[in-house]
Amino acid sequence: MSSKEKAKFEEMAKTDKIRYDREMKNYVPPKGAKGGKKKKDPNAPKRPPSAFFVFCSDHRPKVKNDNPGISIGDIAKKLGDMWSKLSPKEKSPYEQKAMKLKEKYEK
Repeated sequence: MSSKEKAKFEEMAKTDKIRYDREMKNYVPPKGAKGGKKKKDPNAPKRPPSAFFVFCSDHRPKVKNDNPGISIGDIAKKLGDMWSKLSPKEKSPYEQKAMKLKEKYEK
């Protein structure tokens, strides 16, 4: 690009920058429009666990005792494998318990 062509774009950028600065000087951000997370009520009850987490709470101590020194991540993997190998019939007591906890939570 020749310097003559380049000068045209530099001039456009300069005028645009002046306009931008002028508009920003007068700009007032709207009140309360800050994004972010809603504040969580510290007194709100915890959400009920899913069937898988009910299963985990029942079986985690046994897995820990059977495998001393195993990491938390490996325990979670082992529990996940155990859960996926269960038949729907074997999962149903945990699903029912989770459903009861959910109903209690929603009241």
